[in-house]
Formats: sequence, structure tokens, C-alpha cells
Amino acid sequence: MTATLSPVPALGPWREIASLPTAETRLANGLRVLAVARPGAPLVEVRLSIPFGSTDPAHPARSWLLSETVLSGTARSGRLELADRLGDLGASLRAEVDHDQVLFCGTASAHAHDDLLVVLLEALLEAAYPDDEVAAERTRLASRLQAARSQAAVRAREILHRHLYGDHPYAHSMPTGDEVAAVTPEDLRALHASRITPDDAVLVMVGALDPEEALEKASRLFGGWRAAGVPLEVVPDLPPEAPAGASRLFHRPGSVQSSIRIGGPALRRDDPLFPALQLANLIYGGYFSSRLVANIREDKGYTYTPRSRIVHHLAGSTLWIEADVATEVTAPALLEMWYELGRLSTMRPSPAELDDVRQYAAGRLAMSVATRAGLATTLATLVGVGLDMDWLRAHPRRLAEVTASDIYHVGVHLLAPKLLAAVVIGDASECEEPLQAFGPWVVE
Repeated sequence: MTATLSPVPALGPWREIASLPTAETRLANGLRVLAVARPGAPLVEVRLSIPFGSTDPAHPARSWLLSETVLSGTARSGRLELADRLGDLGASLRAEVDHDQVLFCGTASAHAHDDLLVVLLEALLEAAYPDDEVAAERTRLASRLQAARSQAAVRAREILHRHLYGDHPYAHSMPTGDEVAAVTPEDLRALHASRITPDDAVLVMVGALDPEEALEKASRLFGGWRAAGVPLEVVPDLPPEAPAGASRLFHRPGSVQSSIRIGGPALRRDDPLFPALQLANLIYGGYFSSRLVANIREDKGYTYTPRSRIVHHLAGSTLWIEADVATEVTAPALLEMWYELGRLSTMRPSPAELDDVRQYAAGRLAMSVATRAGLATTLATLVGVGLDMDWLRAHPRRLAEVTASDIYHVGVHLLAPKLLAAVVIGDASECEEPLQAFGPWVVE
């Protein structure tokens, strides 16, 4: 008996991102506070984003170690005491750092979220950076960094950062173990005193709360958090163009695979053409049904996980294209990656292809804010770059308005192969000669 396949149902209309009860204010100390009521489980997500970029070469090592030790003890409580207090509340709290911010992420039950804010504020005002805790975390972090650098993908990311960003602070994507080992507790205390301040910081609370009441309590708690009186350091914008000249091949003797990375400038989220670039990136390699996946994974079997993405930072945005391939197909894989970029910059997508990525982009956006944690993190990110909930709710409409001609325009002006830079990390003795077909390569 032959089974009858049912047709795949057509996609329904997009659901708008809900307009949620919200309260917002900016305190006299510069802290922006946003509270959003989100129905569901009796939980509250807390995000505190503090600007943390710097041009100081020592900053990456200090900022990474600070994020690992800022919750290791205060003037009143040691690490275990802080952990016990959070445990008694059924809450969690952690810190993480990137080029632009240190981000505190917390979760608590609705009745305990005020107490979570008290613990967070204690860490902000009284973090002690005990010598023994700093020494232990310094050793652990240095070991993790050493292990990370043994991975070709991590090294390839570092190399592309340096190639794209030159002298910009973003070129230093992660510190070395030696740089971390040189950081002292005094360094961390000084960094905390000068940079863990409310100036242009953003506090977001999302969950089972009354927005006005949550705003009033947070304002009362954090209103006494004072700025250090040191002007925020402004990190310069990223270069407007990818570096000119030869591509770079980094020799990894005996490597059985090559890591290919291509990158160049992209558009910020608030640029009128960003929706077109977002969809063009999806068509190229931004999701599983993309052209790049169909070409070098499904058709040719060169790689398992090719992808492209747009990375946003405060100083600018960057297009990243990644593929890890067997050494013997390095040049053929790169050829196909350039070919698919060339197609985007010379031919308009079909209506069906454009509609597919439009549906995917709108659906992924809706999913990213479908949870309290996702919405809190997204809002902290957007507010930190001058956007807000209105931008979030209006973005599906902007995606709906993108035309095939818009895709072609960003393909020509942003995605053409001549506008991007490439690096390869692999065994140069095996792949250098065929790569020369793409022009001169500097081997390092």
C-alpha cells in the first residue's frame, strides 16, 4: 500500500510581537531602567549592561578576569556567602564581558527579585577581588585560553579579527594567558572603581512584575550608585572598508583541514538598508536552507557547517563567513564561497527565495523574544545602542518591505567579493599553490 503524502500547509500571517506593559526612566546618575511585564511563570529576568570598551592594550585581560571575579566576594560577603544568599533566594547571577560591555545576568522568582537586585548592587558597590580568589581564577582563565587557542576555529577567528580591524581595539579578540597572568587584584579594583559605574548603563527587568512598582524600587535602590567622575572612553568606529591587498594564509603544519574565514564591514541595525542586508545574508549562508549550505555541504560535501552571520558591536557591524574544510579542497571550497557571493552581487533572488528568508527572519526574531530571558537580553542589547522596544516591534514590517532590488543593491555594495577580505589557516605546503589562483596570498 502506497502512503499518500499530505501537502505542506501554507505559512500563516506573521504574528506581531506583543506590546507589553512597560515602564522606563533614566536616573540622575545616568542609569537607564526598563521594566517589562511578561505573563507566565512567576519569574523575573534581570540584565545590567555597563559600557566597558577601551583602547588600552591591557584592558582585554583585565576585563575578562574582572568578569570572572566580580562576584567572588564583597566587603561583607565571601564567594560562598554570596552563593548561599543566591541559593536561599532560588536565584542565579553571573557576569560576562565582550568588547563593549560587562553584562550581569540574573534570574529570580517574582517575590525575590528585589533581593536579587540587592545582591547585585552589593557586588557593584563593594566587590573586593580577594587576592586568593583572583589568583585561582587567573590560573583557571589562563588554562582555558591556552586550550581554546589549540582549536583551529578559535585561531582563525583571532586572525580574521587582526586582519579586518588592524589597530582598532577589536583586533584583540581575546587575551593571552601571559596577559591574564600579569593582572593583579589591585588592577581589578582600580578598573572596577573607574568603569563599573552607572554612566549610560542599562538595567532591564522582564517577567512577573508590575512595571511601575519595579521601576520605583529599582530607582530607589540604584539611585545612590554614583559615577566615578571619569569620562567614558569612546572606542573609535570600525574601518569603513575591509583591508586592501593580499589575502593571508596562516601555516598550520600537518593540519588535515583548513579554516576559511571571510569578512568585511556590515550595516548597523538602525541603517535603513539593514533589513535588506539581513535577508541577503540569510540567502547567502545565514540558515540551513541557504545557497552556501546547498552548494558546499549538500551538493559537494566540502564541509559540514558553513555559515555566514552579521556581528554587531557598538563601534560597528561586521559580516563573517566561515567554513572548515579538508585541506585538499581548500581552494575549491573558497572558489564556491566567492561564487555564491558573486551571484548575490550580480543577480536578483527569486520571489520564492526572498519570501522564504523573510518568513525565517521574522520567525527567528519572534522566537528570540518569546522567553523572558530572550526578551531581557535583547532589550539590554538594543537599548545599549540607542534602540528600543518600538524598533523591535517594527522590524518585521521593515523585513516585509524589502524587495529583490534591495537585495541586489546590498549585494553589489556590501557583499561583492572585491569588498571582502579572506584568511585561511591550514597546511600551506598543501594548499598555497592552488590558492594563488585567487591572487597573491601572504603566508605567515
